[in-house]
Amino acid sequence: MMMITLPTAKELGIKNRLDYKQSIYAGAKYMNRLMQYVPKEITNEVDRYKFALAAYNIGLGHLKDAIKLGKMQSIDPYIWVNMKILLPLLSQPKYYKQLQYGYARGNEPVKYVTQITNYYQILNNYEAK
Repeated sequence: MMMITLPTAKELGIKNRLDYKQSIYAGAKYMNRLMQYVPKEITNEVDRYKFALAAYNIGLGHLKDAIKLGKMQSIDPYIWVNMKILLPLLSQPKYYKQLQYGYARGNEPVKYVTQITNYYQILNNYEAK
């Protein structure tokens, strides 16, 4: 349900990642862990969640690569608006060959974060009625 990989499930002590209860628990635990790894330079709380969601989707290493790429390009990598530009560059050889973790489907985390935040807004609007 929470799309936890086998290595991550093992790391989190999850026996059956396909069991919905264990999957939800693992996803929440993993998200909490990722929030701790979001760089302190990201002070906007909404952006912090978006960065953690992106790391959940693409991996923390690729997120670090995108931050490094932002610094190399003189683009502030600590705001989500810029990260939406930087992450897709990880699929282009001229960029990912310079970085530690290599190729990544950089458009995927941008779509993922957008879909989750849109759904969150829908739920908030529904709850407000």
